[in-house]
Amino acid sequence: MMTSARGMEASRVDLIVEGLAYLAQGFSIFDRDLRLVAWNRQFLELLGFPDELGTIGRPLADFFRFNARRGDYGVGEIEQLVAERIALASKAEPHCFERVRPNGTVLEVRGTPLPAGGFVTTYTDVTERKTWEESLHAAKRKAEEANQAKSAFLNMVTHDLRTPLTSIRSFAEILADDPEIDAGQRQEFLGIINAECLRLVRMINDLLDFAKIEAGRMDWCITELDAAELLKSAVSSVTPMFAEKHVALDLTLPREPPPIAGDRDRLTQVIINLLSNAYKFAPENSGRVQVSLDCGPTEATISVADNGPGIPPDKHQEVFEEFRQVLGTDAKRPAGTGLGLAICRRIVDHLGGRIWLNSAPPDGATFSFTVPRSPQAIPPDEQA
Repeated sequence: MMTSARGMEASRVDLIVEGLAYLAQGFSIFDRDLRLVAWNRQFLELLGFPDELGTIGRPLADFFRFNARRGDYGVGEIEQLVAERIALASKAEPHCFERVRPNGTVLEVRGTPLPAGGFVTTYTDVTERKTWEESLHAAKRKAEEANQAKSAFLNMVTHDLRTPLTSIRSFAEILADDPEIDAGQRQEFLGIINAECLRLVRMINDLLDFAKIEAGRMDWCITELDAAELLKSAVSSVTPMFAEKHVALDLTLPREPPPIAGDRDRLTQVIINLLSNAYKFAPENSGRVQVSLDCGPTEATISVADNGPGIPPDKHQEVFEEFRQVLGTDAKRPAGTGLGLAICRRIVDHLGGRIWLNSAPPDGATFSFTVPRSPQAIPPDEQA
């Protein structure tokens, strides 16, 4: 009977030892003299210790010394770094902290004192959890920033819609109240009303286009296009505006430009938007805007360069984000909804191209985007 009980006890101990060996966590037990008495393989693997350190009676100082020599504790005299940690371990106080291994693994280290002295420590790989938490925090920050930007955008749009409406109403009331106003002034007021109406139309069109793109309701008509004719038409439509501000506008085309693929109306919208953006920042009387077309084997690149103040490198991605406007060097917010470049990016992405910005203040900015040379390069689901 006694033999049977001893056998059962031995089997139970063996089972416990085997179970500890297969734990996902690493664990170690050091006695009151800070010597190793029990451990599993995960303890050695998670902390990057060689097998020869895993021997009964091995002093804890040997493990600290190994870590110090490979630089885990930073710069310092080896024995001093070891002594500092031995002093802390000798207190045998409960502790829990996270440790980042040189390979990027994040370990949760939790130590518990034992009644007879010494302590048991567990080591848990929490790298995946930490990555998930950081991703969650980043997503939360981004959502909060987007919400703040959206609120600022709505406030800005409300203000920008009210401004031209107020101007239109004021000049309309003047014309209505004074039918005897002289012809020259009447023409001036009508010109202001017309300009403010066009400004309202542009703003509302931006809002509607962005809403359509977001909802996937934008109509697309993908065809083969004459790139040279497309650019000439877009440049011609803004030439009077540039001439009024005395900003030079040049178009450079290859000798025999090949056809491109895309939606004519949407590509025209992108080009005019980039031209309007360049016009806003080009200096009056000395401004220069250069439009160019460069054709590669599978895609064409259209660029719009200006000699304005430029945009800082850390803002190059931000300019394409919705609900954002990058301030000029004079800290003044440019006119408009701030959706123009965001819409350009969505259109170019939909057509299978790329859009980017090159700028090094104060030497102007160059916006470029690519379009495929063939309609077959545009995914079928993007052509609907």
